[in-house]
Amino acid sequence: MKKIFYSFFILFIMSGLSASAQCGDDLLKTALKEMGATQYIKDFTVEMVKERKDVKTGYVKFSVVLNSNTQYKFNIVNGASNAEQMIMQLKQNEKLISSNFHNGKMYDEFQFICRKTGVYHLYFSFKGGQEGCAKAVLSLVKQL
Repeated sequence: MKKIFYSFFILFIMSGLSASAQCGDDLLKTALKEMGATQYIKDFTVEMVKERKDVKTGYVKFSVVLNSNTQYKFNIVNGASNAEQMIMQLKQNEKLISSNFHNGKMYDEFQFICRKTGVYHLYFSFKGGQEGCAKAVLSLVKQL
């Protein structure tokens, strides 16, 4: 009986690991490849899960300091099981600066020329409040 219990326990643990692996290193490797010839600065892991009572997942927010006279690139790679692509928005003082969702079309990346040094915020969400995961990379294109 103990062997059966341990076998089920191991299978349960292994299935949990494979589910979380979809938002792991493979996505990060893809995101790093897609950043191209830019210089890596930081990566972000976004996992959004609905609770039973939740209708929507909401959003995840990260803060970054960006320097003036610098061109940045933000790229995102979505998990294979995502129902929708993740929306990434760059804001400062609650004002939308740029996004990978523009005029009804989704993009895998966007670039931003920073004119003023300061704290900027990255918001990640799904259209319709779906759940899923993604990796995003912030990289330096050039200093102006």
